Amino acid sequence: VRVGIDGMSASGKTRLADDLAETLRTMKRSVFRAGLDGFHNPPEIRHRLGPLSVKGYFEDSFDYNSVREQVLLPLGPKGDGRFREGNFDYRKEQREHASLIQTEPDSILLFEGVMLFNEELVNCFDYRILVECSEEKIMKRAKKRDLAHFKSLHVLEEKYLQRFLPGQRIHSAKNKPEERADAILGNDDLNAPDLRFLCRRSLGIPVFSRENANQENEKAKGEVEQGNL
Repeated sequence: VRVGIDGMSASGKTRLADDLAETLRTMKRSVFRAGLDGFHNPPEIRHRLGPLSVKGYFEDSFDYNSVREQVLLPLGPKGDGRFREGNFDYRKEQREHASLIQTEPDSILLFEGVMLFNEELVNCFDYRILVECSEEKIMKRAKKRDLAHFKSLHVLEEKYLQRFLPGQRIHSAKNKPEERADAILGNDDLNAPDLRFLCRRSLGIPVFSRENANQENEKAKGEVEQGNL
């Protein structure tokens, strides 16, 4: 099962994926973790329109073809069950040669990343979770999490406010991830997240129905317990 987790930077995607992995492993499920950060394009592609270009961030940040070919399709119904966790280390700005990982047929992949439910990848996931968070909270978390990486509060704010968040807003407006999600996690409060399971139409486009939300929640919880996430 290929589970995708979309959401803006510092919204809590990685924490959710790690917590889900821990929970599923206690249920004796085989779980693998990977993410879009392992599939950045090299800087000559990412920054070809400039280091603060919003268009460049939206269009050039990630190697979606490699995500499909090296992760999602091999773990799909016609794949051989072998995948790579990544092929580029953006912190070192260098290619990686990760070994192939062999999975079992009933394994679960938890794959998270920004701008994930785009046209190139969205149909490669069997279950889709969107993490929502206000930009105010995102900036507070980013200043704690990413300051060491950017080495300057000015650079951090410049990147987030002029490149990352504007680019991710384009994704939200164009790809409407909330309409493609099977579940949405409101994550402003890390200690009290708001999880909503959605109803899916026959065409695969989910619609939230408040009238049967409780019923859907119980059904989804049952599917998790049975390993049918």
